[in-house]
Amino acid sequence: MLEDPAVSHRINFFEQIHHEFLYLKGYGAYAYMTSHDVDLLYETYQAQQAVFAKSISPQISEVSFIRSFIKSL
Repeated sequence: MLEDPAVSHRINFFEQIHHEFLYLKGYGAYAYMTSHDVDLLYETYQAQQAVFAKSISPQISEVSFIRSFIKSL
């Protein structure tokens, strides 16, 4: 079965959010956010990556993006 790369990336992002919340806060992401908030965070990350891809700046990794978001809470 072939997997859609976009869907796979989205799922991996959601799993990474959950793991980072567990690591930094002790609870999963859904203890702090709704599923809609997680979708919005993913869209924000995708938009940011598109902007960085057009510039000379290096792209921010998913983990760095997620950790900075969690620390801002």
